[in-house]
Amino acid sequence: MRTLPADGPIVLAVLYPTAWMGGDAAIAEVAATLEAIDPRIEVLVETYEEGQYQRTLRGSPEGTEEARSTAPELTDAQRAMFGRVHGVIAIDLPFDIGTLAPDLAWVQGVGAGTAQLETAGLADAGILLTSAAGTNAVGIAEFVVGRIIEERKRFPQMHESQQRHAWEPQYGVELAGTTMGLIGYGAINANVARRLAAFDVTLIACRRSTTPVPELAALYPTERLHEMLGRCDTVIAAVPETPETIGMMDAAAFAAMTPGSFFVNVGRGTLVDEPALIDALAHGHLRGAALDVASQEPLPPDHPLWDAPNLTMSYHCSTSPGAMAGNLHRLWADNVRRWVAGEELVNVVGG
Repeated sequence: MRTLPADGPIVLAVLYPTAWMGGDAAIAEVAATLEAIDPRIEVLVETYEEGQYQRTLRGSPEGTEEARSTAPELTDAQRAMFGRVHGVIAIDLPFDIGTLAPDLAWVQGVGAGTAQLETAGLADAGILLTSAAGTNAVGIAEFVVGRIIEERKRFPQMHESQQRHAWEPQYGVELAGTTMGLIGYGAINANVARRLAAFDVTLIACRRSTTPVPELAALYPTERLHEMLGRCDTVIAAVPETPETIGMMDAAAFAAMTPGSFFVNVGRGTLVDEPALIDALAHGHLRGAALDVASQEPLPPDHPLWDAPNLTMSYHCSTSPGAMAGNLHRLWADNVRRWVAGEELVNVVGG
């Protein structure tokens, strides 16, 4: 693994657009916090952003070649920055980063998912990668609960009646006594579980680790996913993109879900076989679904998901940026402190 320089400056760089995280004033405050950790630290701000479509390509094994051929050309300022940095905080990185940035030793991602960053060649170059897992967990968990309540209490139908000035009572059903299944039990679904527990639901989950979780009535290994799906009224997926999760929710998985159940995905769009989901909705096997992510983002206007029955969509916007910004910057500052002290970093990918 690459290491910090023995002497001289420690150059850190902010690569994501500053407007995302509070603007220049917020970044200046973060820079001051970092520079106070160690007098050797110098913070640069030089945006490198590829865009959501390119990001989605790079997160897909089939899209890497296209992503490389359509990657943006680096500016002189970007090349100069990459030639100096030892650590960056980024949502995107150019391919072959090990060559472009010969001293880069650590990348702090700005999201829980890091697939697009990994394609830059970090592992081959011995560059450490940490994610921002957990920084947006509360906001997304609140969003998930909102979608579940919205669907169970028939809020959209009430709104539609109001738009027509029609007094049409719409009666919802109680969440209490139902079973909620969680695919993945990272920071997001752990926060979902804490909030749903207040509704007196039974919580079960499926994840790779089978270490018992006191808050869960049952925990299934991934090879028993279908068994878990068959017990649930509602299923919430919040898993990162890995070779194992791509296409995990396929036709067989949707068929294994309880007839008339509800599906929510706030993790990665590649988890879902979208034609299979549309088919399960069209034939009434599922009563509905809520997606915050898609396999292709932005979703093309002619994509069939737009017209799928009983599907509500949001646009990879279930987080709360204001809260996430503060959480992200606190995480980065903590990891910088750990890094210069030679301590283990938080959220090491593959660690």
